[in-house]
Amino acid sequence: MRGGSSIAGELFNCDPAATMWYEPGDAFFSSYYGLHHENLPQNDLYFRNMTRRKLNRDELEANVDFYNNIFSCNYERLPPEVMAHSFLGQSTAMDGYVKCRRKVTRTKHLDIITCKRHISHTCSRKMVETSLNSNCHIVIRALNTITKSNPSVRNERSLLKLVQKHLHENGFNIPIGDENNLLQFVKHGHCIEIMRSDNFKCLHLAKKKCQTDNLLVVQVNRMKMEDLEPVIKTNPDMRVIHYTRDPRAIAFSRSRTGILIFDKINRSSVREAEFVCHKMREDLKQRLILEKKYPDVFTHLTYESLATDPERFARRIYEMLNKTYPEEWKPFVAKHMYGKSEGSMFGITVKNATRTAFRWRSKIPKYQLDMINGFCGDVITGLGYQL
Repeated sequence: MRGGSSIAGELFNCDPAATMWYEPGDAFFSSYYGLHHENLPQNDLYFRNMTRRKLNRDELEANVDFYNNIFSCNYERLPPEVMAHSFLGQSTAMDGYVKCRRKVTRTKHLDIITCKRHISHTCSRKMVETSLNSNCHIVIRALNTITKSNPSVRNERSLLKLVQKHLHENGFNIPIGDENNLLQFVKHGHCIEIMRSDNFKCLHLAKKKCQTDNLLVVQVNRMKMEDLEPVIKTNPDMRVIHYTRDPRAIAFSRSRTGILIFDKINRSSVREAEFVCHKMREDLKQRLILEKKYPDVFTHLTYESLATDPERFARRIYEMLNKTYPEEWKPFVAKHMYGKSEGSMFGITVKNATRTAFRWRSKIPKYQLDMINGFCGDVITGLGYQL
């Protein structure tokens, strides 16, 4: 977050022959753990004490399948929350699907949050840790299994008994609450199935666009670098852009906007930089390992190179792909990266990109900068930045 990946994604969103997915991982965790959507990445990936959690085996396998289905245009196999998510509205390629689905659902007043409210009292609106402790993912998976194997069973009480039987037979002795509490999961499941049906009525539009496009791009902020290998193996023509921003700039931007992950009380750039560098250090380490195994897959690009020379940035990416970058990129750059306004906290905004990229240099006090350079030095230089 605050790394500029959304504005980099607009390069592909400008391409008429590309489909750009903006961080679908949010919908994955919403479906897997019963969370509300539009969540913050740290709530999915970290515990409350800010240690990074390791995905369990089933979760990792589901995550890999999730991205493989996106890359294969198998949208019908995605959790319904994905094709009902608000982020699709950002993608130009999804415009036809989004408009179609809006017509289908305009009188139903049913969305992701409506479905999740059934289980919010047991699970969490936003924290994976809470849902994990409540075993929400186990009940949701059990219900999904029962629904797929018993499509003719619609009665909620009948489904409830089947879920109870499934949990018992598979050794899940979980304290999920009384029977009425478990019934709310069944209601949640019914709500999600209605969503699936609504999605399906328009899904052909999204699939057709995906199948005819020659480029499919996914913004991934919720996956560790080390977890990418199974996806790379399954998709031999896949290319990975490791897109970074100077960690000092990220920490400064978060402290300025008040969306710090680590030290929300003191709004300290120093503490935030320490947190950011720990994550970036691990990703850099794993990328260097994977690059040796897959030498033609990875490319490292920076927000700073985008901000200073967006045309060269675009040309480098499309040369790697043996394609010509879209002419539509130039007017986007003129409007959204070199306007007078500094923009807002989130999203694709009008701003002076070069000034934004390097403002931290004159704003972070020297004593703080020395501290950050001390514990982030290896990451800063490893990513090609200067101390």
